[in-house]
Amino acid sequence: MSLCKKRAAIGVIVIFFFNGCATNWSHRSGNNYNLDTDKRYCNTQARIQAPTYICRNPLMCAPDEFAIAMEALSRNAAFFDRCMMQKGYTAQ
Repeated sequence: MSLCKKRAAIGVIVIFFFNGCATNWSHRSGNNYNLDTDKRYCNTQARIQAPTYICRNPLMCAPDEFAIAMEALSRNAAFFDRCMMQKGYTAQ
């Protein structure tokens, strides 16, 4: 795979990842008064339970680190989502 194709593939994955981060949450009761507080709490808990991996080169992950970094990001997002659902929120 050429360098341009690899960069394009990484770019597509990054776009999908950031698009997934823009989830809107709504509480089952309809009261979103504590939404920002609960998002910050769940984000902190996700960072504690599933810390993200920082590549050796901050501008680009090496091929041997890419899978590790993506797995860490996925686990972090899963912990965040689970926390929000436990607090009574649903993803929109």
